[in-house]
Amino acid sequence: MSFTSPIRRRRDGRYAVRLSPQVRALLGSLAEQMIPMIDSDDPAATRLFPPAYVGTHTSEAEQQYRELVDGALHSHHHHAVQVLTETVTADSLSADELAGWLSAIGSMRLVIGTRLDVSEGMVDPAPGDPSEPEHAVFHLLGVLQGTIIDVLGAELPDDGQPASAR
Repeated sequence: MSFTSPIRRRRDGRYAVRLSPQVRALLGSLAEQMIPMIDSDDPAATRLFPPAYVGTHTSEAEQQYRELVDGALHSHHHHAVQVLTETVTADSLSADELAGWLSAIGSMRLVIGTRLDVSEGMVDPAPGDPSEPEHAVFHLLGVLQGTIIDVLGAELPDDGQPASAR
């Protein structure tokens, strides 16, 4: 039995995307839910904007950091989610669009993982647990994230040298 990746690089440099309509609908719905969450005070979204400094004597440094990076982080997350929303039904993606998918999926996974209080030693919920569907979505996003990383990583040279330099 062979496994065909749902995302693969085409000869023309674009990426073919073969996902079921249900997965595409789920991704689109999650992306639409992310848009208002990025600018909200929802505790689940805090992982999208991690602190640079932690501790009682670092509040001024943290404030300066926030002034420097918050706008760029908000813009980055909005752009990635927008790319996913606009291309969720596409059969092929450019490298930049696929990078947007990777970022948006990673952000969605962070939010869901925060809601579920995911940790290293965590076990899957028992059948019938109310959090079971959200765990399934978390795992699906992880598989998609891993697939995109594998596809993009396959293009990296093994020795750190560009192919033209060998």
